[in-house]
Amino acid sequence: MSEQPEQQAQVEILRARPEHVAAIAALAAARGLDRAPDPSAAVRDGFLVSDYTEDTYRQRLTTAEHFYVALKGDDLVGFILAYSDAHLAPDEWLNRRIRTGLGSFLVIKQICVAGDAARRGIASHLYHHVLDQWTTSPVVAAVVADPPNHASTAFHRKLGFQTLTELTPPDGRLRKVWIWHRKPREGILQAQYAVAVDLYKHEDNTNWNKLNNFFYITAALAAAIGFIFAGDSQAPGRLNAGLAMVIAVIGLGSSLAFSQMLRWGRRYLLARKAAVMELEEMLAWQGGTRIVGREVTDPGNSWLRSSPTGLIMMLLPVLVAVCWVAIMILVAVS
Repeated sequence: MSEQPEQQAQVEILRARPEHVAAIAALAAARGLDRAPDPSAAVRDGFLVSDYTEDTYRQRLTTAEHFYVALKGDDLVGFILAYSDAHLAPDEWLNRRIRTGLGSFLVIKQICVAGDAARRGIASHLYHHVLDQWTTSPVVAAVVADPPNHASTAFHRKLGFQTLTELTPPDGRLRKVWIWHRKPREGILQAQYAVAVDLYKHEDNTNWNKLNNFFYITAALAAAIGFIFAGDSQAPGRLNAGLAMVIAVIGLGSSLAFSQMLRWGRRYLLARKAAVMELEEMLAWQGGTRIVGREVTDPGNSWLRSSPTGLIMMLLPVLVAVCWVAIMILVAVS
């Protein structure tokens, strides 16, 4: 959601008042998942699942520390509802579960923007209005993950929220819980960065060891095939041909297996690399320098994220598998 100052200049953020409740409830209902005329569009653009009534919003006017509306002229185009763990309702299973493990926090219970006002920075404006004022404890937001709320997930990640955990409350809808700290402790970041780098290096070394082992096995099988063919200068006998076919099948299976192991190893490597770059980004805000993530966003440098070397490693066993198929055909027709 890109910020557009000329749009934001026309939007006023105010504390929610009783006269706003009807418009808030109507806006929330319009963005509800169960009432969406096009569920796929709701998944893409964002949705709400809490079926709050006007009475619920009216009660929160006095119990929520942060309940604001975004007004554009006389039109209510968005709102945000947030309150601390001290004001949790008795039926809030998810937030009470979070409090058990986290302690004090502020929960962003709902954030909603009218469809015709989306992607104009209003949601970011509402969020920062809350984040700029709340300094006493972490801020959390539970985002529905089944079905996935892509818009909300991308929005929270952009604002610097990190994934805390995943929980499934009694309503059966999986939630991904996001957390935001005003200033992460540098010692924790540095320790996590060291662990992330070690995991990244370990995964890289593991992939190279897989490839080395594959070459050893392939060389041994190829030597056995060569010995069988060298035993008879004319053509291998029926027994030798059978042994050669068995070895070729083993070689083909080994090639395909190592190709898959290297494929998944490459995916693990990219995940570890992404974690390192994410921590580097956070450390950069504390005065650090990007190393692994340096220049990855520059034009033409997308290969720094995709690990082309890992792709070649994964394709080598596929090439060898083709060679084994050729040998099987040669033995079959000889």
